[in-house]
Amino acid sequence: MPAAQSAFMERLATATDGDLTVRTGVPSREEAEAVFGTSLYADRIQPVWIEVQNRGAASWVLLQPGIDPHYFSPLEVAYQRHAGDAETRRAMDWFFYREAFHGPVGPGETVSGFVFSNVNEGAKAIQVDLLADHQVKSFTLVVPVPGLVTDVSQVDLANLYPEIANLETESQLRARLAALPCCTTDREGDANGDPLNIVMVGDRSHIFAALVRRDWHQTEVTYSKSAMKTAFSFLFGSRYLYSPISPLYVFGRSQDIGLQKARQSISLRNHMRLWRAPFDFRGRQVYVGQISRDVGVRFSARTITTHAIDPDIDETRDGLVADLAYSQALARIAWVRGAQASTLEDTHYNLSPDPYYSDGLRAVMFFEERPTGLAEIEILDWARHRAGDALR
Repeated sequence: MPAAQSAFMERLATATDGDLTVRTGVPSREEAEAVFGTSLYADRIQPVWIEVQNRGAASWVLLQPGIDPHYFSPLEVAYQRHAGDAETRRAMDWFFYREAFHGPVGPGETVSGFVFSNVNEGAKAIQVDLLADHQVKSFTLVVPVPGLVTDVSQVDLANLYPEIANLETESQLRARLAALPCCTTDREGDANGDPLNIVMVGDRSHIFAALVRRDWHQTEVTYSKSAMKTAFSFLFGSRYLYSPISPLYVFGRSQDIGLQKARQSISLRNHMRLWRAPFDFRGRQVYVGQISRDVGVRFSARTITTHAIDPDIDETRDGLVADLAYSQALARIAWVRGAQASTLEDTHYNLSPDPYYSDGLRAVMFFEERPTGLAEIEILDWARHRAGDALR
């Protein structure tokens, strides 16, 4: 099937900067097999379609490592999927080469084709960096990749609330953030769980691109297929990038977005839950959430087994801030009160129940479009923050 006739072309993301317009999209497993006649996803290879329209006088080169530093060349991909006699293999080589993106993009030209990357399921953040003589243009686009059943795929984020308040001043934002619930709850709202210790402010595409760029992945909801993958990963100690996380509740609903940063074992990971807040800040969306670090698995009276968390949740919270600083999308950082404080003398527990220790601050992260270097990040003087206060 020609790429232009594939359904993924209906899911393209588009961005324009001056004389350049970029369109990009990612075919699903089934769509990629229909386009290429072979299962690229079986080898963990994901084709990314790129189109660059150049209306200017400069000539632009696409820097493919920006899309994936470990990208595959078209003939490398063809070799991985070789089948049949020599003539068939040569035809496959030529087909993959012809379908690939080849620059430069000259004045008045439009060039399109595939870059072959490693697989990201659920959504993919695509960094398109274009280089000309003494010029560079960068575009960050996030595109959906069908296949995963995730929390956010079950939610219409644009229509969660009948009305969204728009806060214009930092003092208004600080007051609203401090007034939010201290913690997540169980379904009935009768018992507190993990504290709400993070806030993200910005366009959803900028936030999500920053997370994906730092190897955060959406988590699947729990259903038969994901449960089987979880059991397999647990039994064989393998990695599962999209392992489900249990539902917790804020604003009367379970998390809108679940994410994790996996390690080599399913027992070890950082994970977070995010909820769309019922207000914006200067037209930018606000998400409140919680983050904790899973350090192992233990038996539980409620759920038979559960993850045990690192009780120093402030270290995990501050580690997320440092992690996302490297995304080059984090522009400002602040801390605000409102989360549940918990100390050695007055210890609180989540629903597992695991003890946790916290200074009761929420890390507030403001995101912009790339690039923001480390030296450009502004730290706002909202609340006194000193690492380890809860354990002093």
